[in-house]
Amino acid sequence: MTYRLIRRAVLGLGLAAALSAFTSFSPFALLAHARSTSTFDEVSETIANSISETFNEAVANHFPSRTGKPAQPAQPPDAKPLPSKPFADGSGYTLCFVPDGASCQALLINAIRSTRQRLLIQAYSFTSAPIAEAVAQAHRRGVDVRVILDKSQQSERYTSATFLKHAGVPVVIDNKPAIAHNKVMVFDDQAVFTGSFNFTKSAQERNAENGMLIRGDAAVVKAYTDNWHKRYRQSRAY
Repeated sequence: MTYRLIRRAVLGLGLAAALSAFTSFSPFALLAHARSTSTFDEVSETIANSISETFNEAVANHFPSRTGKPAQPAQPPDAKPLPSKPFADGSGYTLCFVPDGASCQALLINAIRSTRQRLLIQAYSFTSAPIAEAVAQAHRRGVDVRVILDKSQQSERYTSATFLKHAGVPVVIDNKPAIAHNKVMVFDDQAVFTGSFNFTKSAQERNAENGMLIRGDAAVVKAYTDNWHKRYRQSRAY
């Protein structure tokens, strides 16, 4: 059984049937499928990520299927407003580690809510309803928001891509690389968030992840912004 069939088992047959299907597939069959390609490492990573994210999100039923509406409230309990100009008060950085430290989701939502002019986003997997709603709210208050996503989000049932597009946010697909694995947000050309943290419920609640919000370092912000624009120019509209 290939990873695509596994996805169908989870998303199409329902959780009970999916669990039954998972007990019958052989991981060696998946690896044999990957070895038949010329990019074993890339396919293996894609399979693992696809199975993990799809199964976790299906269990949580966190995002409805392409309805254009998030299933969860926009603000998690640990999100607190930042000052009106959080990125203008000197340089520094804020770290987050889940599950052992500060919430990466709250750090991101606080930064998004405080953005006033421009928000640039790169994501491999983006299924978090609270983060997606915060991004949509930023767009509604006049922030120039643009999003680059990995091509896997074109078929991911729980992706926020459709929700953001329906909200009027420009979304493009970085489809040239095997995997567009960046997890980056640039806030008002003054701060950058990056790390291992995918913008998903699983990353916040199930995984061990890290992230860093870097403020006031012009060279770092410029490097990430320049790379964002390079990837944007090579992407296509969702």
